[in-house]
Amino acid sequence: MRHQESDVVDGKMLGVFAIGIVIGSVATLLLTPQSGRDSREQIRDYVRRKGEDLNDLQEKTVETYQDIVSGTHRGLEEIQVTIKEAVHAGMDEFRKEWKDVNNNR
Repeated sequence: MRHQESDVVDGKMLGVFAIGIVIGSVATLLLTPQSGRDSREQIRDYVRRKGEDLNDLQEKTVETYQDIVSGTHRGLEEIQVTIKEAVHAGMDEFRKEWKDVNNNR
């Protein structure tokens, strides 16, 4: 359970850090000596680029999540097959031993 709590805290810290970067960047743009039109254009371009970056990050995150889920399913299927094979092999050996015990009576 602690691992999940740590992930939540890490996610919150990352979010706070990202918000801080955005606020700092916007404040820098607003405080630099240039015309209002240039400032607004810079802010618009910055927000557009960051929006594209966030979309790319979201796509990569979804792909990574899907890869993890897919890999986990494959791993579980392999484990399931291995367990079934082991159970069947154990049952076959038990039957052989049982037969031997009954034949030696």
